[in-house]
Amino acid sequence: MSTDTAPQKEEYLPEKHPEVELAEKLDEAENSPIEAVRMAVPVTDDPLLPVITFRFWVLGFLFTAIGATITQYNFFRTTYSSYSIFFVNLATYYLGKGMARILPKFKVTLFGQEMSLNPGPFNIKEHAAIGIAVNSGASAAYAVDILAATDLFLDYRVSAIGGILMIITTQCLGYGMAGLLRKYIVYPAEMVWWQNLVQVSFYGTLHNTDEYKRIRLVRGWTRMKFFWVVCGITFLYQFIPQWMFPLLMYVDWLCWIQPFNRNFWALFSSAQGGGIMSLSFDWTSIQGQSMYYPLYAQLCTYGGMIFNYWILLPIFWFNNILGTRVIGRPLSPRLFFPNGTMFNYKDFSTPDHNLDVERYDALGVKVAMAPMYALGFFCSFLALTACCSHISFFHGRKIVTTMRAAMSNKEEDIHTKMMKIYPEVPQWWYAVFYVVMAGLSIFVVEYYNLQLPWWGLLLALFMGFVLTLPIGIMNAVTGYGPGLSVISELICGYMLPGRPIANMVFKCYGEMAMYQCNLLLQDLKLGHYMKIPPRNLVAAQLWGSLVGAIFNWVTQIVIIDSQREILAGKKTDKNGFWTGNRAQNFWGSGLIYGALGPARMFSTEGKYGWVYYGFLVGLIIPAIQWALSKKFPKIKWHLFNVTLIANGMAKFPNGFTLGILPSLIVAVIFQGYIARYKKDWWSRYTFILATAMDTGAAFTGLFLFLFFAGGVSEKLVVGFPSWWGNHYTEEGTNAPYLFVNRCGASSGWTNPKGWTVFNPAPETGN
Repeated sequence: MSTDTAPQKEEYLPEKHPEVELAEKLDEAENSPIEAVRMAVPVTDDPLLPVITFRFWVLGFLFTAIGATITQYNFFRTTYSSYSIFFVNLATYYLGKGMARILPKFKVTLFGQEMSLNPGPFNIKEHAAIGIAVNSGASAAYAVDILAATDLFLDYRVSAIGGILMIITTQCLGYGMAGLLRKYIVYPAEMVWWQNLVQVSFYGTLHNTDEYKRIRLVRGWTRMKFFWVVCGITFLYQFIPQWMFPLLMYVDWLCWIQPFNRNFWALFSSAQGGGIMSLSFDWTSIQGQSMYYPLYAQLCTYGGMIFNYWILLPIFWFNNILGTRVIGRPLSPRLFFPNGTMFNYKDFSTPDHNLDVERYDALGVKVAMAPMYALGFFCSFLALTACCSHISFFHGRKIVTTMRAAMSNKEEDIHTKMMKIYPEVPQWWYAVFYVVMAGLSIFVVEYYNLQLPWWGLLLALFMGFVLTLPIGIMNAVTGYGPGLSVISELICGYMLPGRPIANMVFKCYGEMAMYQCNLLLQDLKLGHYMKIPPRNLVAAQLWGSLVGAIFNWVTQIVIIDSQREILAGKKTDKNGFWTGNRAQNFWGSGLIYGALGPARMFSTEGKYGWVYYGFLVGLIIPAIQWALSKKFPKIKWHLFNVTLIANGMAKFPNGFTLGILPSLIVAVIFQGYIARYKKDWWSRYTFILATAMDTGAAFTGLFLFLFFAGGVSEKLVVGFPSWWGNHYTEEGTNAPYLFVNRCGASSGWTNPKGWTVFNPAPETGN
């Protein structure tokens, strides 16, 4: 694909370039009708700034590779530390400036393009293109859920070519869709994409003013010095809870009152129970987003989690609702027989991994799931319809007005007019790209025996394509929109029962086609605001996606090979750092919706038919709120967001309820107090502090894996000596405790005080 670069600055003539004159005339004539856009996005442009440069290729590759590795590594961890785009933008700014000073100016040929190693000053468009490339690829690819689940629980590993192709196709299908829909979701002024305004302001602050450079923080430090000092301190500190003193990661202080009491274990253990009032001093269980996400959103989300795990879980446990005590593990994505024995899917599957229906039906009993897991499905259904209902009632009129304005296209947005000076990407390019990606997707599912027929894949893609337009408009206008994973697995479960892999693949392609398309549309709008030439913008997105896919695949292979028994649930990590809980959760859904099928699991005659009422409840509650807002307009009813509350309840932690209370404490301090009463301090320090701490914590985890946990070599396994802060025995367990959090007893240990000892069976089922 063409990646045309603009002429260099040295080529300016004394008279103004005609394209610059056009931009200035447009600037004088009009501005955006949206006030927030007018404040954040300038209507000026320099069409001569180079975008796809040697610096772009190098920095885009480096930070995408680092980001894809870190986020994929975190996918298998108990706690998750994000890879901040703020850190990327800050670091690439200074590295880009440095490269502009030291690189020679001779020309090289890269990817068929001749370019100068140093085309001049590091500019704002080049910088934004790097950020867009990183944002496109520095994530944990959804397709890895499938690859990890089949590898860990079915002993079926897709080859390197198949795995990388699956990641690339799921990540890139959205490009064709985004291109075909950009006329409706990118070009109109009403399609704001609010998330982009922060980045536009940040790029502008860095490149267009000296204010950012003049600001001094504590002790007169620059922002960059402050960032690296805090990052370094966090990096060193994280060795304490993650290696030397893991008890600090799970401070289940209420559990210590009676550590071998089964009820205390179920309610207060954050390792396998409700984690009521538990603390954590591991930053990865708190995360920087607690410092700057809107307080109402965090209160809704954490309120949902507290209601689920601190209130409903004790009710379920003490009343043995749906066999909670018989199953024994309150929070588990696994399936069980009614007597609490673990269900092993391999015992009831055919050689091609389908369900052996005759053997399963011969049992005469129905497999059960942990009741809190079933409640999570109810909340997922509720969140989906509540999102649509909430947006319809509270934002419906605005969305309809916006859609009419966008479809009529009577008056073009000023930014759309300014972008007309650049060569557009033809619609047929996007169409051809989409067809090629769809064809590769069919090849992957057919050639690698992923149980999903070609027509099933096309149905998933069709569903994603049709729903992308309304969901994209919701995202552009309101800032959030529903996902498709629940609906995808439900449809495929009824359509292709007995095929767990097919269900996971259908969900992945249906969900990711829509999700990735929305992410790419958001980046297209960012490029629109930054005046990045469309062909350069697509090149940046593709570069990030391709680099990220390769590093996603390599990282998951390395981690699975080094931690297989722990990730598959056959062995417990004595520190509690490795769980593979996201892969286990994905596989659990694959069994419920795919292997057994919703017709079996959620039948009206069974235990779980009630989960479908989540759809109805989600539709009704926002309608009631809207009616109350008319009756009592002084109350901000829309802030009691049912979607966020239900999402919090649906955040099934797979046995690790970490970080609820400490994250809530940090949110209240920073958003409830500092942001209100110390606004200057908050605006000066919060984002850079959060980013520095997240970055330092992420690098600690990666360092420990590579050099202390055998990531580079099995010979590089360095455990911290046993002491009461980790309490290892010679066998490598935490005996006499079940886990490092000092809650519960290990199998075979005799309790000298006569307390009730709970010895749950190891989770070896699939």
